[in-house]
This record gives sequence, structure tokens and C-alpha cells, in this order.
Amino acid sequence: MGPMTPGQAYLFNSLFSLADDPLVLPYTSENIELSRGKGDGQQGSDLCSKIDSVDHESTDVDDSTCGQSEIILARMLRNLTLDRKVDSNAIPFVAHSFTAWMTRFLFEPSRVILLAQETITRGHFGEKALQRMILIANTVLPISKSTDYELTTYFMSLYTQLVNGVIEARAQSELTREAAMEAMESCHEVDKIVSITGKVSSLANVLKLLELYAPIFRRACPEPSTTFVNLPRRLTSVEINLKYYATFDVLQSALTCRPMLFRYDLELLSPKYSELLDLADGPGLRWFIGVPDRLVFVLGKMNTLLEDHGNRIDSKTVQELEKEIRACKSVAWKSTGEEAALAIGRTAVQESWRLAGIPDSFLLLPMMILGVAACSPADQSIYLTRLWGVPECNKSGTMGNDVVRILNDIWARTTERPIVWSDLRIACLRIVGM
Repeated sequence: MGPMTPGQAYLFNSLFSLADDPLVLPYTSENIELSRGKGDGQQGSDLCSKIDSVDHESTDVDDSTCGQSEIILARMLRNLTLDRKVDSNAIPFVAHSFTAWMTRFLFEPSRVILLAQETITRGHFGEKALQRMILIANTVLPISKSTDYELTTYFMSLYTQLVNGVIEARAQSELTREAAMEAMESCHEVDKIVSITGKVSSLANVLKLLELYAPIFRRACPEPSTTFVNLPRRLTSVEINLKYYATFDVLQSALTCRPMLFRYDLELLSPKYSELLDLADGPGLRWFIGVPDRLVFVLGKMNTLLEDHGNRIDSKTVQELEKEIRACKSVAWKSTGEEAALAIGRTAVQESWRLAGIPDSFLLLPMMILGVAACSPADQSIYLTRLWGVPECNKSGTMGNDVVRILNDIWARTTERPIVWSDLRIACLRIVGM
């Protein structure tokens, strides 16, 4: 082997600096089993404040000489310290697993390094919390490596724990807002179970999870039960679980032609909400799947109009929507360590939500919309070729594979006529059953 690059050396030193304290026991191996114990975990404070731009983070890593995953892992480990009270320290393994997941499946992973650090720290607040954190790490690592994985005990155990927590909360006769928020947090956040399920399971299962969480989400929102949840406020709020749920409710409706699970108030209650929706590094979830925050709001408007008026929308409203869509700005990346090709690809993803683009793993969902507009066999063939190049699309029983099957169903039924929007709804019913 040749000498290590500066970035690799920094990563190596970061990992082993965690062992400087001689009182701690050896690291947990990659094959770590769930820790034994029956202690109860405590929940930390809201994590959304930990989401930050990498421009605010200084680093000693030479970003030009190491890969993105090395940079993220090194930064994540920098401020983490060992806990002498646990039987076996799992920080390096958990950080490695989380980094693998973030690098492959998050749109802007370096923006949430502090959030990941806080998650790992909170995972040491009790034996139960530690067990769940290790369970999540064991679940996401093989999924991040390749699609050649088996849904073993890890995923099924995690899924059962989180779903049971929601069911127990729903069974409470008088669920307070505080209890609803605690239920969503104690289930280790909606985003984790929904996002993991979206990679390894079907679109139908993702939709069922959103339906399962629905009453908990509504009770956790501050708006009175007699009014609608305000969408701009939810999209820009600090409660990441509520923000995630509202975002995916809007997206699942736009991408399957199903009604949203909730009717939302679309009023911008103050100018600050409009400003937050347009921020390059705003509080929304663009870092997660690459959808501009403002566009999520516009899609929410479109969903509501579709539910109210179907395809009978006046031309003035259509022109206003087109203007709003054109106003959604993609963001140019200036983060150090970001490969040029990666930055260009991310810009293409954002542009595809407005017009059209080249599919990759972040374009599985917007491809449902883009596919409806692909009328010629030549265009459809190009889309399919690129989709089959996405590993998730090749694994039967996953949401990615469902996307391909839905598009094929639409195209097969419309060879003699133009595709219309209702074809998407029919295809989802035929393929997904929902």
C-alpha cells in the first residue's frame, strides 16, 4: 500500500483518537449485536438546530485528496467523545454506518453532520437508546453498501419497534400534543423509518406508514383541531419530524395522484415564511431529497387545486402556478470538497423538479411526473435505460422498482392516445394497490 492521503490520515487519526482514554473498553466490531440491558432512554432536545451549512464548519481535511464519505466521517467524529459508562464503545461503527447512509442517500449529507453527531450523542443517554441506535446502524449499513442485502432480523426488529410505538400512541384515549411529539421522537423520528422503508420495501408500505402516523402528526401540530395545519409554517418549522411528515404528504400526493392525507392552510402568515422558503440553506428538507423548499409549497397548492377542481382550472390560475414554478431557484454549491460532477448532478436534480432531467437515485420520485410527460417511445426508452441503471430499481419489492412498473403500465396503456394525469392514478392503483 502507498502512503495515506492527508484526508485518509485525518480520518484514521480521528477514529483512533477516540481511544486515547485508557479507561474505555475496545470498540464494537462491525458485527456488533444489540447491547443487553433494560434501561430506558431519554430524549434530547430538538435536533433541527444542528442542521447547518458546511460553510460554517472549518476543517483540517484536505478536501481535494479524499472522497466525500471520508470528509463527512472525519467531521462527524471530530466532536464525539467516548462514554465510559457503556460496556462497549460503538461510536466508530455507528459513525461509519451513518456516514455510509448519508453519503449514498442524502442529497446534501454535509449539511447534517451536526445533526448526526447529536443523534449519536443522544444514543448514549440510556441503554434502550443505545440499543436502538446500534440497531439502526446495523440496519442501514448493508443497505448503503449494495442492493444485495437480506431483510434480516435488524430491519424487522427496528420496523416492529417503531410501528408498535405509533400504535401505542394512537391507542391513548386522550393524546396530548406533548405526548404526540414525544411519540414521534421516541419512535426515533419519522424520517428514519420512512426513509429506510422507502429503500428496502414497496411504495405501498411507505404510504401505509404515512397513514399510520397521520393522527399522531395532526395532534402534534400546534394548530387547533378545528383549523387546517398551516403548510408554510410546517415546512419552515424547527420540529424536524413534523416538517418531514408534511413534506412527504405533499410529495406522495403529487407523485401518485392520491389526495393528501391532510388539507393544509396555504396562507403565508408573515413575510418571514416566504423568505425562509427561498433561502439557499433554509430550514426545509432540501438537504434530504433535493426538492427546493418553495417547490414543495407550490406542489401543495397544486394538490389542493386538483382535489377541488380536477382538470377544470382557469387559465389565470395555471399561469400563476407556472410563474411560481419558474421562480423556484436551484442552488449552486460552493462547499469545499464537493466534486464538480456531484455539484452539477445535484443542480440537475433540482431543475428536474421544474422541467425535466436525467434520472438518478434522487430522481426516482420526480420520474413519476417526468414519465407522464414522456410521450414518444424513444424518450420512454431513454428513461427506462437510465432507471435500470439505478440499483434500487432492479430489486423487486422496492419503491424504486414500483416506479419503473408504474411508468411501464402508463406507457403500455397509452400507445394510441396522449397520456393524461389520471393515468398516473390508475397505474398506482394497478401496481401499488393504493
